Amino acid sequence: MTPSTASATARSRPFLPTSPPQEGVEATFSDFEAGVKGDYPYQVYNPHYLRRSHTVFDNVQWLRETWPNPVFISVQDAQEKGIQEGDTVLITSSHGKCLRTACPTQRFMPGVIGLPHGAWVDMDEEKGIDRAGSDNILTGQIQSGQGVSGWNTCIGNIEKYQEELASDSEQPPRIPEAQM
Repeated sequence: MTPSTASATARSRPFLPTSPPQEGVEATFSDFEAGVKGDYPYQVYNPHYLRRSHTVFDNVQWLRETWPNPVFISVQDAQEKGIQEGDTVLITSSHGKCLRTACPTQRFMPGVIGLPHGAWVDMDEEKGIDRAGSDNILTGQIQSGQGVSGWNTCIGNIEKYQEELASDSEQPPRIPEAQM
């Protein structure tokens, strides 16, 4: 290979990260090498959802009625945790807590849960729990090397919660007040 060919080849390679993400799958283990899961054994993925675009349209009543904001969990994980369709679940991370209704599905692999992106925060100040299922409550302020905090995943735990959660369509829309 000539120097000019080697230089062209190096320029055409895509950038590949060399360090693991701060809250990637490795962080779900207390002992990765031995396969021992930690306090937050699930990878929490934040898929975009038909109901809204980020937070835009989250107050549209017919969208709230048509597409509730569940949390998706693999059927296998749901069975192991005793979670059934429609159960209220508490999702926790080291950064925060939120409630959602469970939607067991074959579309998510074990060890991964899906909390749709873009819900507006509805914080129960007494309990410190977001009742709307905002994924940002779970992610924290972790920045990359460039000072950017962009991601669509974190680590967390999920468990059955004893309090029933009213459906999103029964909740009044949160409308920001006009700034004066």
